[in-house]
Amino acid sequence: MKNSDKYVLFLLGITCLLMTPWEVCAVEKVTVGTEGAYAPFNYVDKDGNADGFNVAVMKAADELLPDVKFVFEPTEWTAIFVALESGRYDIIATNLNKNAEREVKYLFSELPYMYSTNVIAFKSGRTDIRSTQDLHGKTVTASLGSTYTAWLEKYNAENGNLITISYSDGDFSKMLLELVTGRADALLGSAVAINLLAKEQNIPIDSVPWKEKEREPTFVLFAKNTNGERLKKLVDPALETLLKNGTLAELSKKYLGADYSSEKTDKVRIHGENF
Repeated sequence: MKNSDKYVLFLLGITCLLMTPWEVCAVEKVTVGTEGAYAPFNYVDKDGNADGFNVAVMKAADELLPDVKFVFEPTEWTAIFVALESGRYDIIATNLNKNAEREVKYLFSELPYMYSTNVIAFKSGRTDIRSTQDLHGKTVTASLGSTYTAWLEKYNAENGNLITISYSDGDFSKMLLELVTGRADALLGSAVAINLLAKEQNIPIDSVPWKEKEREPTFVLFAKNTNGERLKKLVDPALETLLKNGTLAELSKKYLGADYSSEKTDKVRIHGENF
């Protein structure tokens, strides 16, 4: 552990040291919701434990917070926001980007912990899709409630609703198979996740840069209430420390294969092509 990290631990734990002798420094359990089905960002390992880049980042932040213990609970994408609003979760860490609707309802970490590179994916061999405009007259499979889908809905409304949106529960494996079977023509999403799944499951997929949303910051999400504000004040300085000491970069390389911890990150290699 670096000296700067030790200093952060000292500052965060000083309130415990100031307690009277008969008081006990209780460790608060904080439940972190994550999707658990979006490798390599979040998934459930062979032992049934939550893992992935999102989880690793929060575990690293937890190491800097001696008064709290993060407990990770995977869930389906469609249920994750309801769980936060109901108080079942205290925090969400699952590749979340900002949009106007979310900013009204939730709190975001001050710093993003990743900049995702996004692509338009389609069945290997197709030459008719190279841009968003090429999706006119075609069907795009999209996850309910995702920022990708929100962007697509807005774009569609502003351009004559020329794209058919086929809504999905967010399972990228199924969505990629829809491209192969012809149920959908394209999928908008993370280059890392799409390429990993396509390679692991031998799904013949090609992709091109999604120019309108080529890079997008990813944040930790909190409930917009007193508890959320309190937890945000704990997590924000921890994320800043992880960025400055290189931990975010190291975890990104470990789980994602390259450093996506800042806007200056190396560009991802997609099917042999740098862009």
